[in-house]
Amino acid sequence: MSGESSGNPRDAVFTTALWDGAFALADWGLHLQRLNEHAGRLRLQLPLDLTQQLLDFFVKEEQEQDNKSSVEPSRLVRIQCSRTGEVFIETRQILFRNEDIDAITLPAPRWSSKVNGTKHGDWNIYLEAHGIAERRGADLAFLVHDYAIVDADRAMPMVLDDDGSAWVAGQDEGGVASITFKILAKGLEAAGIPIQFGRLNERLVARAAEVIAVGSGIGACRVLSLDDEMLGEGVALTKQCQSLLNAHYQDKETWFDVRSES
Repeated sequence: MSGESSGNPRDAVFTTALWDGAFALADWGLHLQRLNEHAGRLRLQLPLDLTQQLLDFFVKEEQEQDNKSSVEPSRLVRIQCSRTGEVFIETRQILFRNEDIDAITLPAPRWSSKVNGTKHGDWNIYLEAHGIAERRGADLAFLVHDYAIVDADRAMPMVLDDDGSAWVAGQDEGGVASITFKILAKGLEAAGIPIQFGRLNERLVARAAEVIAVGSGIGACRVLSLDDEMLGEGVALTKQCQSLLNAHYQDKETWFDVRSES
């Protein structure tokens, strides 16, 4: 099937994972768990042979291109499963990672309570938000609902408050559960940075020591400005997240080889 949005969120579920360029995906267990959870909320069934279809795709990629395995994150693979049982897989290069970036705010799309927060079939709205950000000379779009940041077009926003706590949008705000954040959470708390869930409202962002965005593709990027307003100048949270992610992706246990289930 085509990877284009159908406009119906219940027509598909997807995830985007780091790919080593050969046969391995980072954190595939977590991606598969989220796929299953989101598919359940969308009343979809994942194909039983999904791993085999991934293997077939990577074999074809290996034959057509001279791909080489690398644990340095540089490529992504997007896996979409449709209501009809078809699977769409595509790869892409990572444009930037672990950089200082600029962001803008745009209205967050809203669906029903079960659909909000899932990786669903009506995802073109997020691509459009990214396109608007680029046309305005920014790198990322933060998505706002009811005067609070709930999500970003390819990442999860995190705000380091002036008391040293790291804030992320609560699940009831409608943001998509982030696998990168799940990887980081324990390490941040072990480093003395407590995690708080709540509303990322204007007051919290304005007084923030640091604002970052985390995601499979972008790693951990410090956000320098939001709608041309300069943000906190701290770097502690950014550096801690980058260090944790670097160690995580260097760990062989992070990478799942799809050939192991063939």
